[in-house]
Amino acid sequence: MGDKINKFDLTDTTAVVTGGARGIGYSVACTLARAGSDIVIVDILEEEGEKAAEEIKNIGRDSIFIKTDITKNKEVIEMAEKVKEEFGSVDILTNAAGIIFREKAEDVKEEHWNKTIDVNLKGLFFCCQEIGKMMIEEEKGKIINISSIQGEEVLPTRASYAASKGGVKQVTKSLAVEWAKYNINVNAIAPAFIRTPMVEKVLQEEPWGSTIINNTPMRRVGETEEVADVVHFLASEAASYITGHVLLVDGGWTAGDYVEGI
Repeated sequence: MGDKINKFDLTDTTAVVTGGARGIGYSVACTLARAGSDIVIVDILEEEGEKAAEEIKNIGRDSIFIKTDITKNKEVIEMAEKVKEEFGSVDILTNAAGIIFREKAEDVKEEHWNKTIDVNLKGLFFCCQEIGKMMIEEEKGKIINISSIQGEEVLPTRASYAASKGGVKQVTKSLAVEWAKYNINVNAIAPAFIRTPMVEKVLQEEPWGSTIINNTPMRRVGETEEVADVVHFLASEAASYITGHVLLVDGGWTAGDYVEGI
């Protein structure tokens, strides 16, 4: 039993978390830090990112914040260079940065489509690429991408978001296939509605608020810590033989038919 518990210990590892300033990314950063990881917070939100890094230090781990617009590959490359200079290598990458524009398909604006794909898919891929190069050198690593149930099935007014998350699923599988020979595990997590500031606003809307609860067999939204715990599992040695997998964290949403339609 003791050996199994030790597999979850992340002492002497370094984790990069994009979107780590708040929401799911912040919970991931704190959870991995409590498990022993030093943390690099990557985000475009400077004040919140600096605060998150300081709070990680209060947990007792080393942490830095690197302001990065992941839609700009030059900044992604510079971020990876700073990480290598500061920590030497990276053991874990979690891509939690993401945005959504809710629009009817016939009303989707080109700039919203481009921004969604740039952040959720292109930015994620090139973060994987740059950090992945470091992992290839070390011949080990864990990459966990935050996808969505929208990559598995689709709700109305989320065409660009669903397209981006479907892409995340396939990028995850592609990298898992290519990088398995380097002992790099690449997986994704597909959450349903998780209690973040963005989702809190949706819960106040009707019919969305009641529809979300009624369509979730567990009859509640998830908490960011519940997603972070799954990241911890996939980042640990307990998940050493799992790669190319999308793990649903959805309270049972995708297990059956909708209880109430939209």
